Amino acid sequence: MTSEELKALNQTESTQISPVKITHKGDWKITDEISIECYVTSDSRRLLSLRGTARAMDLRGGGSGALLRNLKASWIQPFLSDQLKIWILGADTKSLEKISGVSGPRFIPFEAELFVDVCKAYVMADSKGILNESQKAIAKRLLHIMSAFAKVGIVALIDEITGYQNQREQDELQKILAKYISSEFLEWTKRFPDEFYQQIFRLKGWGSFKANHKMPQVVGKITNELIYRQLPNGVLDELRNKTPKSEAGNNLVKYHQSLTLDTGIPHLDKHLIAVITLMKVSDNWDDFLYLFDKSYSKNHQLRFNFDKERE
Repeated sequence: MTSEELKALNQTESTQISPVKITHKGDWKITDEISIECYVTSDSRRLLSLRGTARAMDLRGGGSGALLRNLKASWIQPFLSDQLKIWILGADTKSLEKISGVSGPRFIPFEAELFVDVCKAYVMADSKGILNESQKAIAKRLLHIMSAFAKVGIVALIDEITGYQNQREQDELQKILAKYISSEFLEWTKRFPDEFYQQIFRLKGWGSFKANHKMPQVVGKITNELIYRQLPNGVLDELRNKTPKSEAGNNLVKYHQSLTLDTGIPHLDKHLIAVITLMKVSDNWDDFLYLFDKSYSKNHQLRFNFDKERE
């Protein structure tokens, strides 16, 4: 994007002031060098500022237009999510909004979950070996950021940073379980993509994964530790208690069939995406465990011997 285009974009943005207001604000300090301002709006959107996002990525020049300019580069297009492409299209048609803060100047908002997609795009591009040195530095920075928010999800993280969580109903474990565990068993639908198992087989060196074939028993234990145990404390135990078993002791329904549609399933899906992303950028099982450990071990000690051979 040229300087003239950026100037025109900024002029257009200044006339499109959103009626939405910021209700909560906080600073997410990731390292001594990296911090991001986080916001929650009156319509419950979780936001970063476009300029602040670019600054956190250490993008040089162009202010709030720096991120847009980078995301329009041809090299990153194969790695962009559909949601990011839609956002870029909106930015190109000068439909960006500005939001008034609790205090301070108006800013151009950037949806928090789009930032997750930006992180994934850079990390995936880096795994393909197509980045120059400055781009590699950004990808490394974004992997560090992605690892920081991978465990709780960026929405929950922003709620904590801004203090919005204090306004939500809280009754610790029981209310958490009520949000995550459904009173009824959901109709079975395929929840775990084949790619999750394909990556396990690839990283473990087990050969090709074949759908509908009997899975090694150890895969169930891996799934519990990597996925279900990373949900809030108590959820996996409650799933185990709730799930009916056959006389032989086998589960009669899948754990995910007991999760709620509005909280449990979305958290599971987002966490699956985060884990699969870490798998994709890993060359082997040890590499993956290193990245997983960086993302999760501060708050969760792994309880399963991942070095156990295939059963």
